[in-house]
Amino acid sequence: MAVYPSLKGIYPIGIVEEKTGLTSRQIRYYENMGLISPIRTQGKQRRYTEKDVIRLSRIKYLKDNGFDLKSIREKIELLEKSTKDLDLMINSGAVQGRLTSLYPVSNRAVLMKLLEKN
Repeated sequence: MAVYPSLKGIYPIGIVEEKTGLTSRQIRYYENMGLISPIRTQGKQRRYTEKDVIRLSRIKYLKDNGFDLKSIREKIELLEKSTKDLDLMINSGAVQGRLTSLYPVSNRAVLMKLLEKN
């Protein structure tokens, strides 16, 4: 698997297809729907970050499990908001010492981040 040679972690659409199992048509559709926003080269070619790849993998998983795009957008936004909130809490020092309660942690990604820090 080739990585875009000048930038580590930045991938052309063909590599993203391999990493996610999505077709280029699906990837462009999710871009048109506003679910991802790849960067563009000077030649207008799309380049995807690792964050884009993760988001596309989540979209595929949810789509394969029967969710519609509206629900997928809501779930992804909620997950990313929870993750950002947790990062802010951890980086600001609001979460210190040992983890004493899982309340109000309600999703696995947030729980895993908390456990990694403790």
